[in-house]
Amino acid sequence: MDSSGYDQLRARTDALRVQVDSMLESYEHQLRDIATARDTLAAATAEGWSSDNLIRVTSNSAGIPIQVWVDPAAFKRTTPEKLGDAITEAAQAAARAAKSEIGAAMAPILADEKRFHITNPLGDDPDLERVVGGILPPPPQPVAEPEPVPEPPRVADDDEDNGPHWKGW
Repeated sequence: MDSSGYDQLRARTDALRVQVDSMLESYEHQLRDIATARDTLAAATAEGWSSDNLIRVTSNSAGIPIQVWVDPAAFKRTTPEKLGDAITEAAQAAARAAKSEIGAAMAPILADEKRFHITNPLGDDPDLERVVGGILPPPPQPVAEPEPVPEPPRVADDDEDNGPHWKGW
């Protein structure tokens, strides 16, 4: 390879290095954002109320109830069935609120416009595709559905010739 070939290769390598450095910086930024969101959501709680305001459920950010508050008047003003429905309603409202909090915390991360986009600094070099093709494993093949296992023949309950069965013991 002559001097101009080396210079072209060095320029392509430098361009690739800049691109990889940019990707790493973007990746580290996303990791920091995800860690911040995780810490925020770990401490977050959400509340949900029943429509009759007799039940309040507090849930964690995963929507799992961590506290249920029942108004003392609920035992005088409602039936056990309605109380159960009110608890379910409040728990579902808390879970929806938690889901909304997760969406709000993750929105900046998911809306990040800096997606990884790789351009080949070597152009459409067929040698590069051959080399990369030799490094990467082949794509997985679709898995064939297993053959259904036939059911064993059923023995009639009243057939004494087929040996002992539960009626014969």
